[in-house]
Amino acid sequence: MNSRIHIESDIVKKVSNGDTGAFTDLVNRLMKPAYFHALALMGNHEDAVEVSQETFIKVWNSRKRVDPDRPFYPWFYTILKRLCLNQHRGRSRKKEDVMSSLASWIEPEAEDGNPSDAVIEQEQKKMIEDSLSRLSMDDREIIVLKDLEGYSYKEIAEMIDIPIGTVMSRLYTARKRFKTEMEVAGYEHT
Repeated sequence: MNSRIHIESDIVKKVSNGDTGAFTDLVNRLMKPAYFHALALMGNHEDAVEVSQETFIKVWNSRKRVDPDRPFYPWFYTILKRLCLNQHRGRSRKKEDVMSSLASWIEPEAEDGNPSDAVIEQEQKKMIEDSLSRLSMDDREIIVLKDLEGYSYKEIAEMIDIPIGTVMSRLYTARKRFKTEMEVAGYEHT
């Protein structure tokens, strides 16, 4: 799925000038992606809600530092990620299946069809959920940004502040780890 996020510079300018209406528009547009990115990084609903809300508070408090001539979402994502890392270090909650909450966002609704196909699809989805949830936060992050969100290597490099070559290397390694987790779970690629 490619749902790349673009916020127009005029909205960013209005927010940086303290326009609460523009900020409300920004929150409405970014609420869902912020939550799902936080969920992918944190692994549970409560932390994802808390971090995504705290991100908006930080954005409002830091609004004068945003550059309206640069893409907004990488700056926003950096704040979100830092809050996730801080909270992750400070807490250890029971993990939920990250992908189960993302399932409707990632995959289209299943069409009516053969019931056995639906069972197989559910089993595969569960296998993916479990395998992804066993990855480190860094591995989940890079896979979500590239494979689920469709960001380019350059965009990811800017968002997480690492060189493009490191993005490629991390993605390669994360995909290998994910593949290994899938094989351990019994997935057989045909």
